[in-house]
Amino acid sequence: MDELIAKYLAGEASQEETGRVLQWQEQSEHNRQYVEQLSTIFSRAASVKNLQSFDTDAAWTRVKKSLDTKAHVVQFPPPTRNYNLYWKVAAGLLLTVLAGVYILRQPLRSADPVVVASYTETVSDTLPDGSNVFLNKESRLKYVYNKKSDERRVELKGEAFFNIKHDEVSKFVIDIDGIMIRDIGTAFNVKAPENSNTIEVVVSEGEVMFYTENDSGVYLRAGAKGVYDKQLKKFTIEQPEANVLAYKTRVFNFTNVELAQVVRQLNAVYHKPIELSPAVRYCRLTVGFNNEPLEEVIAIITETLGLKASESNGKILLDGAGCAP
Repeated sequence: MDELIAKYLAGEASQEETGRVLQWQEQSEHNRQYVEQLSTIFSRAASVKNLQSFDTDAAWTRVKKSLDTKAHVVQFPPPTRNYNLYWKVAAGLLLTVLAGVYILRQPLRSADPVVVASYTETVSDTLPDGSNVFLNKESRLKYVYNKKSDERRVELKGEAFFNIKHDEVSKFVIDIDGIMIRDIGTAFNVKAPENSNTIEVVVSEGEVMFYTENDSGVYLRAGAKGVYDKQLKKFTIEQPEANVLAYKTRVFNFTNVELAQVVRQLNAVYHKPIELSPAVRYCRLTVGFNNEPLEEVIAIITETLGLKASESNGKILLDGAGCAP
């Protein structure tokens, strides 16, 4: 935005860029005052006349002629403040700051693609624009900045949580085989396994647009879940599951849930698989876990349901008297 304001004040902004500045200025009183302050500095700097130049040699010659042989004590008046010079310095500093901002942003606008991938472990990383991304296991994304359209675009395979560094000018779009998710100042989760018939978006903060080029799709706010069915080519809005971010936070909440479903969700996060005997798969559980190690999770489950746990060949087996379906 500093770059746009500088172009706007210098009279070099396009009609679209001018509109962006004016729109941003109206968004808050702070923005309006900020633009006014920069405008004042620019206008003052433009009105400053060039400093006068002096012939110092000629001046010294004239002074020497007027001096007599006796020493004189010369009283110099206190120096006057040159406010015009101050404004020039201020304007120079402002331009230096704006240039610095522009230079610092250039590496973030690189057109070179950046790839982030995970395999058997989850991965947390920061994209070139400062956005944070957390990839679930067996996921991959490619980030590209398009200079021509001033757009940040991500191609995703798998599942990832995004915390976007919002930019009023540069759009952030996730593209999954032509199904798009556009950030509007947001943190959200995208689940798009290659072998799945659906794409799911759950918004934690802010808002997103979930759409295709031929379908305006749905508008999702914080707490909402959007689902796209690839076969039906249809968008729907649903209530998100309680543990959608468990792969990132390891926070689980189960309320009267069948043990088979509990284990399925735990196995998606922890590395050592849990197996159930047929007798206990229908047992129901109400419990919460907050990033506990797997050993503690197993101990809580067995104590709550009166089960026994044994380990063999790198797997944990839960067994017991059983529960009626």
